[in-house]
Amino acid sequence: MENDEQNYYMPESEGIDFRRYFSLFISNWYWFAGALMITIALAYGANRWGEEYYTVQSTMLINDEQYGGGYAEMDKIIPGGDIFRARQNLRNEIGILKSFDLNHKVMYELTDFHVVYTAVGKRGIAESRMYRNSPFVVQLDTATVRFQPGKRVDIKILSAERYELAIEADDYEGEHSFGEHFDRFGFDFIITPRHGETSPYVEGGSNKYYFYVTTPAALANSYRSRLSVAPIEEEATLVTLTISGLVPEQEADYLNTLMETYRQQGLDWKNEAADKTIKFIDEQLNFISDSLSSAEDDMERFRLNNSFVDLTTEGNLVLQRLERYANEKNTLNLQMQYYEYLKEYLVSRNESGLIVSPSVMGVGDPMLIRLVEELSQLQLQQKQLRFVVRDELPAASLITGKVEQARESLMENVNSSINQLKISVGDVEGRIADVEKQLGRLPGTERRLIQIQRDFDLNNTVYNFLLERRAEAGIAMASKVSDSKIIDEAEPYNAMRIRPKTRQNYMMALILGLLIPAVFIILIDLMNNKVIDKKDIERATKAPILGFISHSGYGSELPVTEKPGSTLAESFRSIRTSLKYFIPEGQPAVIAVTSTVSGEGKTFVAMNLAAIISMLGKKTLLIGLDLRKPRIHKILKLSNTEGMSTFLSGNSKFDDVIQKTSIENLWFATSGPIPPNPAELIERQSMTDFLEKARKEFDYVIIDTPPAAVVTDALLLAGRADVTLFVVRQRYSSKNTLHLIDEIYRNKEIKNPGIIVNDISMSGYYGYGLRYGYTMGYSYGYNYGYKYYGHTSYGRGARDEAGSYYTED
Repeated sequence: MENDEQNYYMPESEGIDFRRYFSLFISNWYWFAGALMITIALAYGANRWGEEYYTVQSTMLINDEQYGGGYAEMDKIIPGGDIFRARQNLRNEIGILKSFDLNHKVMYELTDFHVVYTAVGKRGIAESRMYRNSPFVVQLDTATVRFQPGKRVDIKILSAERYELAIEADDYEGEHSFGEHFDRFGFDFIITPRHGETSPYVEGGSNKYYFYVTTPAALANSYRSRLSVAPIEEEATLVTLTISGLVPEQEADYLNTLMETYRQQGLDWKNEAADKTIKFIDEQLNFISDSLSSAEDDMERFRLNNSFVDLTTEGNLVLQRLERYANEKNTLNLQMQYYEYLKEYLVSRNESGLIVSPSVMGVGDPMLIRLVEELSQLQLQQKQLRFVVRDELPAASLITGKVEQARESLMENVNSSINQLKISVGDVEGRIADVEKQLGRLPGTERRLIQIQRDFDLNNTVYNFLLERRAEAGIAMASKVSDSKIIDEAEPYNAMRIRPKTRQNYMMALILGLLIPAVFIILIDLMNNKVIDKKDIERATKAPILGFISHSGYGSELPVTEKPGSTLAESFRSIRTSLKYFIPEGQPAVIAVTSTVSGEGKTFVAMNLAAIISMLGKKTLLIGLDLRKPRIHKILKLSNTEGMSTFLSGNSKFDDVIQKTSIENLWFATSGPIPPNPAELIERQSMTDFLEKARKEFDYVIIDTPPAAVVTDALLLAGRADVTLFVVRQRYSSKNTLHLIDEIYRNKEIKNPGIIVNDISMSGYYGYGLRYGYTMGYSYGYNYGYKYYGHTSYGRGARDEAGSYYTED
């Protein structure tokens, strides 16, 4: 029999019960239907009324050496001109494209960006951003520069001539005419129709709009944060510029203006060096031109006032020597002026990196040219680096240190060269003085002519030299082109819509509509501490399950007699059959029916089990030993003046407490009056004697006991029984109470314990709905003289612990 028991009641393996959850989901289909309706409606609303978002792209080639030959031409024309070249780094160039300074310049160019227009739908739900297609234009007074950035101004066009203006922040609303000057609340603007001959009023439309003014600085920060610049390949200098926004035409204008401004800025940086050179030469030319004009005037007056035609041979020799020494001195003076310029550049700590080439003023010192080139390159690199990193970062500190070292080295070279030039100038002046002594021995008229001719030739030579250098710098400047080329301009028709994503939104709605209720149901199931199905019991205890009793909806306490063909009666017949595995054939049996707590239906099970057994023709005795809460006598409508309490206390005899019921073969021993000491009475020998006598006179003895987890009476009686049935009620019994049953089963405290699962909803047990709405108002009070209502009220009747209906007496 023991092996049969183990085979028949072998617990199922633990793990995730997918079939249970699947049935759970099926039984709660309306949750999924409701969630899907909500999520799909939200997805439809997002697709229907959500703002459309577009992405626009353009392509630009950065630092194209093949086509950007501006620096190469400078090298050919002016030796040493490579000091103007700055080795561009792609990462730095990307940083420049995303820099605030460049984007700020772009926003000053794009004046249409300064006022943001939005159209509002009729119901005020849908909004649409407008750009150059709004029916009106807000003309700001740039002279006063008065506006409120970000403050919303609502416009409702009333007719072709008038509109209604509202500023909610200032609690203002009023009608105005198009072209009327508005100068209130910090604003200063005029609203005019965008197309003068076309009425801004749209028949049948909402005619509702709003606008707000923004600053170039705010626009620059907004756009550069959304701008993406990335090379098409890792080593390529061909980059793709991407921006996303509400209006593709507006985003395309931004990208195109950004690229053009970037190219122009690069060209301006390259031209700065040539501009510096031309400016320096012009300053020298202004000084020389005055001297040359004066020399020409002196020469002309001398020729007019003197009939002197030509110089003597000695005079020509003196003039040639003077001109040679004077030209040498003038060259040294030009070099001295360049060194003084360079020293001033270093002392003033100029960081532009735009240094006039030494070769412009005839300085050919290789060391000086190398030092100037090095400082210029470092300073240009530092300038570019500041677009992408902060000054306190290590990369910036490193380049700053290199600039300081190059500055010190160049300063040392300049000071040394100035000292050398001063010595050279002194030597030349000494030789000029010797020649002037020879000039003093010539006739006065010839001497005067030589002096005038020398001044004229000297200034004319310097002037021609500077003009030649200026022409060369101008040619180099004119030949420069930008290092960057725009490959693909941004075009609105190439824009791609990235939001709303219609298919993705509906797919997400479908997933969330299924996932959210599934997760919610699983969480409720996991947090639920009530016994729901067979696996909950099998996980908590290995005690065998003898049967399942379906929910009683007949409103009767004895449905097995009133509805013998019902599924509920079949449930008890199944339990009756299962008891044969525990009770030897032909021997009388004592069966105790208990539960862990009150309200699980033990009395209902005990009565109907006794009735179903008696229907087999077996002589059955039902004993009411729930001495604290006797209730069976009310259901059977029998007297309770004498019963087990009076028998156990010695005040009644065996035959006095046994009463015949209206059911054939079923007798009942009432509980009797409620005693003050139920546990002590049950422990007496008279209880054993009663059961022994009952075994002799009846085939089956069914005992209705108190809850085992509340009082000890049930365990005392279970020790005298052949089989003890623990009633567990679906959705009512706590999973924690099953541990008590498991402990009793493992410790073998009683014989043949088994479990009866009561109040099963067939649609809920094998695929239950989340109906946890049972009122847990059951109490098991032991104060005497009470009237028990351990149930939830349902209208005129009441529901007992089995789930059946009855009316209190």
